[in-house]
This record gives sequence, structure tokens and C-alpha cells, in this order.
Amino acid sequence: MRTTYPQISRQGGEGLATLSAALASKQDKVLAINEVKYPESIVRFGIFEVDLESRELRKHGMHVRLEEKPFRILEMLLHHAGRVVTRKALREKLWPDTHVGYDQNLNTAVNKLRELLGDSAQCSRFIETLPRLGYRFIAPVVMPGRSSVGAKKMLGVLPFENLGGDPEQEYFADGLTEEMISHLGQLDPRRLGVIARTSAIQYKNTRKSIAEIAAELKVSYILEGSVRREGNGARITAQLIEAQEQTHVWSATYDRDLRDILSVQADVARHVGRALSLELLPEVAAKSPGFDPTAHEAYLRGRFYFGQRSEEGLKKAMASFETALTIEANCARSYSGIADCCGLLSWFGALPPKVSGQKAAVAAKRAIEIDPTLGECHASLALVHFWYDWNWEAAEREFLRAIELNPSYSSAYQWYAAYLNTQGRFDEAQAAQKSARELDPFSLILNMNVADPLFFSRQYHRAAQQLVALLEHEPRFFPALFQLGRVYVQMEMYKEAIDAFERALQFSRQQEALPALAHAYALTGKAQEARIILEEMKNDKTGRYVASPMIARIHLGLREFETALDWLEKGLEERSYWMVFLKSDPVYDPIRSHPRFRELLNITGLVS
Repeated sequence: MRTTYPQISRQGGEGLATLSAALASKQDKVLAINEVKYPESIVRFGIFEVDLESRELRKHGMHVRLEEKPFRILEMLLHHAGRVVTRKALREKLWPDTHVGYDQNLNTAVNKLRELLGDSAQCSRFIETLPRLGYRFIAPVVMPGRSSVGAKKMLGVLPFENLGGDPEQEYFADGLTEEMISHLGQLDPRRLGVIARTSAIQYKNTRKSIAEIAAELKVSYILEGSVRREGNGARITAQLIEAQEQTHVWSATYDRDLRDILSVQADVARHVGRALSLELLPEVAAKSPGFDPTAHEAYLRGRFYFGQRSEEGLKKAMASFETALTIEANCARSYSGIADCCGLLSWFGALPPKVSGQKAAVAAKRAIEIDPTLGECHASLALVHFWYDWNWEAAEREFLRAIELNPSYSSAYQWYAAYLNTQGRFDEAQAAQKSARELDPFSLILNMNVADPLFFSRQYHRAAQQLVALLEHEPRFFPALFQLGRVYVQMEMYKEAIDAFERALQFSRQQEALPALAHAYALTGKAQEARIILEEMKNDKTGRYVASPMIARIHLGLREFETALDWLEKGLEERSYWMVFLKSDPVYDPIRSHPRFRELLNITGLVS
């Protein structure tokens, strides 16, 4: 597609000062960026909310009748979320004068509570049973004044050093680091949080001290190591360091065949767990399967390329995962990787959503068939339900299951937050994003996403302030420029919006920025410029997927509402991922009361 919009001469961070000043001139009073206002009596988890003052349980906003004793049990569990509430404590609180039949009364009350929540002791999503001890509430809880991750030990895994010196082997060291993060994240997830790869990788080849790194990551412990490839074997060293005193808690060296790399990871996880006095999950303690070295290398290459988050990288990642599966057909993580690649490639326009969605669904379901204990696999299936199936209850169920299985998997919180935004549950989305950022504090995407619930809840000044602050540090981060442009459009700051979109296009040919720019042009009366872009998108000959809702956006700017609705209906046929934002995106406010738009909300299940 040739470029017909005005050529751009700005470089780097120029223009940010202008944008920031323009924002300040429009702003009356801005609250702290991460401040969340909750009704003091409301506690939320999953699709439920509890009003502690009126003593009501609601599901999807609808009142659910809950008897007094089950409600009081729920109240105690929520106040101690993530911690064990003993049977003794429940008896002293709820049945202080009962000594006969207490156990039966408690079991009956807990069963009633589980039934209303759609939970079970065999496959717990909310209430976990600790035999003969008590119960623990295990789902993420949004409570006034409380972090959704909660108090736990935090661990950072530094990138394993590649001692072989061969740059071609960097993928092996980086992949080993990511797998260690995954193993450690499943040790005792309610008591140990592990910083995500995106933030840990910032310290590759760093000269910073352990104390400096720990302070920046807000962790108490650091695991560092190295790997040297030698033919079909590898020497791996690992050491666990307590950050404050910089004392070595544990260290070991392994000389192993490549086939035994997974057993090394499991062994390191076991020793870290023991050193930190954590409860080891039986699956982690027991699993140390052999893995074909060639398949494992292909999988590690896939993770390496996936981490680049570029279209080229995603295509290489998918090819690597597929290569791994031709050798090891039962690798759940490779299937999960394929599913995630498919979804992201559709966002890039490299695959139409029907193709990517169907392939992602097959891969994600196969991953769970192979290993239903991996949180990553459930998060992959949740994305399929969210982006392609529009099965909102199934998506939330899988997101919560992913977080339950691996509360250190930051992507699960990130994607769950996006889901919550599309459902209009903005306070919960912000809490989920906070959990993600605690695990991945240096992720640009996660820090950008802080603005999303603010934007969708029409708090435009706060959203813009967050994005401008981010861009002051990373002026070439084009996704944030695109988001800032959308915010400025809603603030009717069209000159600033056009500037942001043009700069996004300068730093990347981001597919969404071009129709967004045309939309802004149309709103400022530059209909001719908008129509030039519109015709180019409609007549695109590159073979790439052009999302119909993005064309609808241009017609909305031109006030051609019926035509815009035609294109949204095409988006419905395409299963365009952009359709998930129908309920929350303010760009649709001009047609929100139109009968055809209401019908689209009905079909997608996004009716308020």
C-alpha cells in the first residue's frame, strides 16, 4: 500500500512536550494514575461480587440468595484470601457453642457455598480444601486497599549467561531462563511470585549489583546461573542469593545430556523450594521427563522468537514449535505456543481471524488434553474463547483456571484484564493489571495497558497522563502513540491526535494507526484525506487481512453511520477480534442507540 498521508519530519521524542502541555491545559484535576476507587463494602472475584454491608452475593450483577452460614464462611475466606482458614477458626466464629455435629454443619455450609459458586472440591476454582485443616480462597480477589497478588516472597531469575560464546546459542540460554521461570512459578504460587521474563531480560549482561537489581524488581531473592553447550551435553550452574544480605542460600552445578535438561530444571526448582521453605506441588516434584534434545532445541527457539513479539518473530516461532511437534508430538507447551502465535498474527494482519482462530482452538485444546495442569495452556484456550468464540463465561473460567494453576504467569493477568475491559468491569481490570505489573514491572505493554480501563471508563485525562508519562521515557513506542491518539480523539484534541497517529506510523507501519488517522482527519473536516486512506484500505492488494471494524471507524468519522454498521456486520462475519470492544469502546458512542448496533451487541453477547 503506498503512503498518501502527509510525510512526517518529527524525530524521536519531539512533540511530546507539546502533547503534554496540551493535556495539562485541558485538565482540571488529575487523580494519581494507579488510584482505584472502590465502594468500601464491595469485594469482587470472577463473575461474582459480594456486598459486605448489605450481605449480598451477586453474579453478573444479579442477586444470588445465600444463607447466613455459607455467607459468613465466604466472608471469612475473602478477608483471608490466599491464606488458610482453619476448621477450628470457623467453628469458633460461627458455631461457638456447638460441639456435636459441627463437622457435618460446616461441610453442609461449604457445599452449599460451592454449589452457588459453581465450584467443586475435586476441581477448585475458588475454594480449596486442605484435608483435616481447613479451606483457602484461591481466586484473585479485588478488595478495597488490597493488592490482588498479596503478600508473598518475590524471586527474580536473571538471564542465564551463555558461556559458550556462540551468539547462535543465545536462544538456548534465554529459553532455559524462561523455562526456569515457568518451573519456579508453579512451586507454591500463593507464597512465591516470580518476575516475568520480559522484565528479567533487561538485566542480560548487566553490570548492576544483586542489591540494585533486587531493589528495582522489588524481590527478596535472585536466582542466577550460566550454561555451556558442549556437543550433546551441557553444563548448567545455578545459585540462589538472598538479596538484602547478598548471601548464597544454595548453589549447584549439573553436567547433563541435553535429554535431561528438564530434570535439571525440576531439580533446581525443588532445591529453591526447600531453601525458601515452600510447599512443593506434587507434579513439579515428581516430573522430570526425558525430552528429545532436537525437539527441545526447536521449542526453545520458538520461545526465543515469540519473545520478540514481531510478525517475523511470531512466524519463526510458530515454525519452530511445529518442528518440535514433529519430533515430540506430546509437547503441550509447543501447542500452547502455536495457539498464542496464531492469535497475535491475526492482530498483525498476517492471518484472517477465522483461519487463526480455528488453528488456535485446535492447538489450545490439544495442549490441555496433553497436560491440563499447565496454566499457560488454559490461558491459550481462554484467548480462543475471548477473541474468536466470544464465549465470555468460558473465557473467564479458563483465565481464572490459568491464574489458579500459575499465579506467576503475568500474561494470564494481562489478557484477563483485557477481557474485563470488554465486559465493562474496569475496577477488576485495573486490579488484574496491577497483578501483571507486579510480576513484570518493566513491560512497556503492561505499563501502557494501565490506561485502558481509564480510557474505556471515559476517564480520558487520566488515561492521557499515563500514556504521556510512558512516552516521555520511550518516545518511539508506537502502540502507546496509537493509544494516546485514540484518547485525544475522545477529548476532541484532534490536532494532538493526528500528531500522535502520524508519529505511530513514522515508527511502525502499525495497521490500526492508519484508519485511526483517517478517523481523526474526518472529524476535523479533512474528508478528502480521510477518503484517500479509506479507498486504499478497501482496495488493498497486499493479501493481508484488513479488519472491517477499522474501516467502519473511518465511516464513523465521516458521519456515514449506516455504512459504518455495514462494515461492522462484515466484522461479525469475519470473527474480527476488534468486535470484542463493541460494548466498551467510546468510538461507537455515536451509534450506540442505533437498533442495528444493539443487534450486534445481542449477537456477540455483549449486551449490558
